[in-house]
Amino acid sequence: MLRRHLRTLVIVVIVIGVVAAAFRKPLTVGYYLHDARKFLRKRESEQAVDLLERAHRIDSQHPEVHFLLARGYRRMGKFDRVMAHLDEAEGWGWSSELVQLERLMGAAQAGQLKVSAPELYNYLARGGDYGDTGPEICEALVNGYFLSYQFGLAQPLLDEWEKAYPDDSQCYMFRGLFFENRSNPTKAVAEYRKALDLAEDRADVRLRLAQVLKKSNQFDEAIAQFTLLRQIDPGHPEVLTGLGECFRGQGRLDAAREVLEEVLQVDASYFDAQLALGQIEETAGRPEEAMRWLRPACREKPSDTEARYSLARSLQVVGRKARESAAWIDKPGTRTFSDVVGWSWRWARAELTLHEAAGHFQFVADAQMAMGRVQIWTDIISTQPRNTDLRFKIGDYLMKYDNPEHGLGWMLSVLDIDPDHVPTHRALEGYFLSKGKDDRAALHARKVKELTGDESGSGATDLKNEETGDAVNTR
Repeated sequence: MLRRHLRTLVIVVIVIGVVAAAFRKPLTVGYYLHDARKFLRKRESEQAVDLLERAHRIDSQHPEVHFLLARGYRRMGKFDRVMAHLDEAEGWGWSSELVQLERLMGAAQAGQLKVSAPELYNYLARGGDYGDTGPEICEALVNGYFLSYQFGLAQPLLDEWEKAYPDDSQCYMFRGLFFENRSNPTKAVAEYRKALDLAEDRADVRLRLAQVLKKSNQFDEAIAQFTLLRQIDPGHPEVLTGLGECFRGQGRLDAAREVLEEVLQVDASYFDAQLALGQIEETAGRPEEAMRWLRPACREKPSDTEARYSLARSLQVVGRKARESAAWIDKPGTRTFSDVVGWSWRWARAELTLHEAAGHFQFVADAQMAMGRVQIWTDIISTQPRNTDLRFKIGDYLMKYDNPEHGLGWMLSVLDIDPDHVPTHRALEGYFLSKGKDDRAALHARKVKELTGDESGSGATDLKNEETGDAVNTR
């Protein structure tokens, strides 16, 4: 009898083990998919991708895993990974229509709107049941319009997005970004508050709200928002830097220094913290200490006029003091050779410092003139939206004198209208070389060769040197 019971128990254990082994894989993948979908709905794409990658390691042939990975990577802007996962999803049986729709959204989000936008508007007009895809289409299109600086086309779509999906917090996030870009912080704050009312745990929205409040000098409320964010992620550099800048705005310089130095202990090259610390020391009348932070800041972002101007002011003070201390003083007795050499060295250093300051001041003056032209050209673009040469000039000036990423958006808008615009391909080759993205640079170089037959290069090396050289030597 005992032997029979033992035999039965062994059989039951074996059966349970076999069943568990058979269902462990799909159950685990299903668990990861369930949580990944929740993270995607909450716009927490990084967390979703992390879970989906785990699911992929368990089952590399699961079509929905590949499809959602493509969506997550698209949202994160990692387009090089999107297409491979979409091909896999379709190959393992996922809906070809949904895969094609995701491809179109990727193209739109990357600013390639000429072909993708009409197709996506057709999907929206059909009113089909695509689950969460309606808001995804709106977001991809608005992203593309923002990237290509076609804000006039973005506004009506934002209004339709809000009307069709009033409970989608992402809509109000993008409306806030729209009003920020249009220099209307009051409306931007109102939109971010609406987004937080719908999704109070969205740290990205709260961070945008805190940044706008800071720029509007509403330091008390901005500090309250940054403090909440710090509790979620104590080491977040943008949060800590924003907090330090608020303390500086309130005149609490010691508190500001403490927080900003905490950022640079983690990331010594974090530009915003370097700039803020340098400006604190500059206004405190400590130019040598200011230069300690402003020099690397200018190397990090040589096109930033604010950093260049602050460094120029500090260099000017140091140079003038050095020149005064190096003034020749007639002394009784005979001057030695070492006296002459020492004086010459001090004088030369003073002149070099002042010359460097003059170079930065000149860059700032050139930038102010250039940005005045950009403002005029931007107004013209509103009536001539397909003027590719003017879009190219705006992008070129922004890359040199303001924000290279903004310039990139204008350059991409040129190629969306005219894919064969040679000056834009040449400029983008240089831009991507400066960013170490050799593959993308090579694509534009090949396009230049295809269009012109020119194999002698595009002048990209000059742009790369400008982006990576010392601030004193740039432009």
